[in-house]
Amino acid sequence: MYGLVDANNFYASCHRAFDPTLEGKPIVVLSNRDGNIVARSNEAKALGIGMGQAFFETKDLREQHDIRVFSSNYELYGDVSARLMSVLTQFVPDVEVYSIDEAFLLCEDYVGIYPSYSGLGQDIREKMKQWLRLPVCVGFAPTKTLAKVANRLAKKNPELNGVCVLDSQEAIAEALEHFPIADLWGVGRKSAGKLKRNGIETAAQLRDVNDDWIRQTMTVNGLRLVHELRGLPCKLLEVNPPAKKSICTEPGFGQVIPDLTQINDALTVHLSRVCEKLRRQESLCGAVTVWLRTNPYRRTPGNGQPAKQYSNSVTVRLPHPTSSTLEIVKYAESALKAIFRFGYHYAKVGVMLTDLVPQDYRQAGVFVSGPDERLIKLSKAMDKVNKRYGHDTLRMASQLYNPEWPMKPQWLTPRYTTRWDDILEAK
Repeated sequence: MYGLVDANNFYASCHRAFDPTLEGKPIVVLSNRDGNIVARSNEAKALGIGMGQAFFETKDLREQHDIRVFSSNYELYGDVSARLMSVLTQFVPDVEVYSIDEAFLLCEDYVGIYPSYSGLGQDIREKMKQWLRLPVCVGFAPTKTLAKVANRLAKKNPELNGVCVLDSQEAIAEALEHFPIADLWGVGRKSAGKLKRNGIETAAQLRDVNDDWIRQTMTVNGLRLVHELRGLPCKLLEVNPPAKKSICTEPGFGQVIPDLTQINDALTVHLSRVCEKLRRQESLCGAVTVWLRTNPYRRTPGNGQPAKQYSNSVTVRLPHPTSSTLEIVKYAESALKAIFRFGYHYAKVGVMLTDLVPQDYRQAGVFVSGPDERLIKLSKAMDKVNKRYGHDTLRMASQLYNPEWPMKPQWLTPRYTTRWDDILEAK
């Protein structure tokens, strides 16, 4: 049996965990530049606020219903997520971290100390509420896809008290009978539309389709989904997930930037972050892609006309795979200079590392012998120092000491669990 533990309204719940006065209040969490709503509490959802809705459109609602607003606090969310996953390993040893607020459990061999799967689920809920002040829902089923279905039912049906167990053919059949096809894990908007056009609107109908037809319509992944709905596990638990095939980042600027020097600084900072992730998963990269783009919604000050738009990208293949920030930065900066155009106000610069290989990969080229091992060791030493003393304690010379480009979130809360200066004080 698989279990799926999912924190309810995770971003909003993280803020409530450190501020009890927010209980029962509608909460919205904003995107990187405070432009759109990326998370909502149940109270905010009940007011009709949509996911991804522009923040300015909610002005009247905010004034009428005292909606609490927060900027995204990813440092806080990441640390609370790590604590959540750590607590789950105290119940079962086999835990797959699926996302920042979700984890799969392999629990059929560890339920003996509980009277039932429902008892295990309730204990998980109680401990999460007591230790982390996080509300969670738990679903149990013979496959990961059915566990997803069970978890969604646990969220949607208050009478289940946050735990749904699908441990019999009768319970599974009843759950799938009216479960919308669009809510199934692995069914996207296009696939859902295609299935509906063929008269398949519920999970039960999809479960009963012909294998050949589903393979032609949704490829082998759709066939695996159907088998999982029939109770045949096709997606096994990934306790040690495979290394990523690419690593990228594209944070926006706090304001539009026309200056190459500041954009180059932002690129260097972003690249340093993704290179740290590259080394953390013990990989080397063989290519780097850099892109620039303006804000498509920007208006020219004064006349209000749409501003000039520009976007471009370029990929540079490295002479040899490496994880050294110093080596990769040289090629990334050259790529940025190649696509930069004067006369535009840029909103974002992005960088992506691709062609990733294991860190022990070495293959000499015709004109180069391989990566400089000294630079790789130097980058790893910088990682150790920065991990102990904080980001950018050691940094590239091209990183400005007091840059003007970073985002300045207006409603950012303290990082309660990761910064000494932000620890809550008892009064």
